[in-house]
Amino acid sequence: MDLNKTIRFGVLLDGDAVEQWQLDTIKLLIDNGIELALVIKNGDKSKPYKSFWDKVLHYPYRQILFRIWHRYFFKPEAKQQTNFMEEISRFRSATLEMTREESVISTEVEKSPALMTVIPIIKGISTYFHDDDIAKIKSYDLDFILRFGFDIIRGEVLNSARYGIWSFHHDDERVVRGGPPGFWEFMRKIPKNGVILQQLTDKLDKGLILRRLQFDTTLHSYKFHLNRIYEESEMLPLQVTKELIVNGKLEPVLSQSEAPIQHPPRNFMMLKYFWLCFWRRIVFHFNYFFRQEDWNVGYRLKGNNSVNWLKPPKSDYFADPFVITTNNDTYLFFEWFSNKNGKADLAIAKKSENFDVYHKITDFPEHRSYPFVFEYQGVIYCMPEANQTNKVSLYRFVETDGEPSLQWDCDLLDGCYVDATLHHHSDGKWYLFTTPQKQSHTHLLIYVADDLRGPYRPHFNNPVKVDCSVSRMAGVIQNADGKLVRPAQNSTHHYGESITLNNIIQLNEYQYIEETIDEIKPDKNWTYNKGTHTINSDEVMTVFDAKRFTFTWKGFVQQWRQKFNSR
Repeated sequence: MDLNKTIRFGVLLDGDAVEQWQLDTIKLLIDNGIELALVIKNGDKSKPYKSFWDKVLHYPYRQILFRIWHRYFFKPEAKQQTNFMEEISRFRSATLEMTREESVISTEVEKSPALMTVIPIIKGISTYFHDDDIAKIKSYDLDFILRFGFDIIRGEVLNSARYGIWSFHHDDERVVRGGPPGFWEFMRKIPKNGVILQQLTDKLDKGLILRRLQFDTTLHSYKFHLNRIYEESEMLPLQVTKELIVNGKLEPVLSQSEAPIQHPPRNFMMLKYFWLCFWRRIVFHFNYFFRQEDWNVGYRLKGNNSVNWLKPPKSDYFADPFVITTNNDTYLFFEWFSNKNGKADLAIAKKSENFDVYHKITDFPEHRSYPFVFEYQGVIYCMPEANQTNKVSLYRFVETDGEPSLQWDCDLLDGCYVDATLHHHSDGKWYLFTTPQKQSHTHLLIYVADDLRGPYRPHFNNPVKVDCSVSRMAGVIQNADGKLVRPAQNSTHHYGESITLNNIIQLNEYQYIEETIDEIKPDKNWTYNKGTHTINSDEVMTVFDAKRFTFTWKGFVQQWRQKFNSR
């Protein structure tokens, strides 16, 4: 493994302008030491002559609404045009100034990319390059080329870089090929919107898949949804590059998709789109205020399959259960959320009290939840979620004859994270699995330390997972039948829909590989049967939570308060 290996790349552009998400993708690569060596611009300015009457007679009137809307009214921030060379020059100057201040001058920072203008050969819908241009591109010894122009590329130019030409497709090619990006997922209520980075082949939308992301589809705003999938996909080339650095090779999988190729919508479909945007926004806000989540905690004692449920006070709910057994008792930890206060505290129930008495063990001004609890070297620790404090903190659980309590031990990590979970691995290192609050359904990050109290450093290829069905933690990582199993929240259709179980195949500071092996869903016969998002167990019992949808006036007032504060 050569972490100092120099990776060189080029970009294919149609002109001086690029979209904002494309510029940010390139900046991210440069900022992480990947060298932009060559910019290849399309110099073909010729257009076949069409008379006025030709244009009138052959205009695609069946798509006129889409064309007008897309050109004049639809303005997502990620697609705003910017001058590429000017922005890259400005970015390099700022980076160079910063490195000078730090007395570290990088030769890669000082270099400007070579600029090459190409006039391609157009055959039908396909774009080919002249042999001389291909030879010149090969002379730059590039590892890969990012395609942000030149349409459908075919021929020998696809082999002009060591690992080919890489291209984004902002759909799951197994479901939707063609475009517009993310549009048909929105229109057809497809719950997931995949994004792939592929190495191009001669076959349209059937490339070699380098990496895949999965986002839950935002159904109340196509603009928000498109911004999200563009912006979150900017890291894909960097992550594949890091994989290349660690493994010394790539192992892409050839797409076998037979999905039909989609085209821009016709007028009737655009009228339907406008209606859906209006109607879904109404439904979204109605559900936000009147369809509230109501969680509860259930448990099963070992050797007994019957489910017992806790009994939260009216207008409150219980969630995020954890369990630990000590010499004194078995404790069921959980989140106690108050709609009246608009926040949660942590609480416990004891086996010695038949789990019928609930003891609050925190009274912080900020929200606390997900009381991850574990024992290490004879001490019981609790690491609750406290994203409003902008810290991940470790506490000691103190058992007393009166009320047990938490005592602050240390802060492990700065940042706004949710559902942080520690795992002490067989290599002796501590791995902290967590999710950024702003990407709470989709991203999985890992931080690594040699000691429980840190310092924690980011995993080499964070985020190690971007998938709305298998990212956010759902409990303790456990050894089960020789497998290291990580429970994760599936929030594809809605938050906390079910729990996926994932077998960790490889875990170290530089690599993370897992596969999904099972899914846990709530029992349809339960009162709380609409979702589940936390499960844990020890030698005494298994604990889990489940939810239903309901309405309370306190919850309604709390939702209005949150909406007002967010503005």
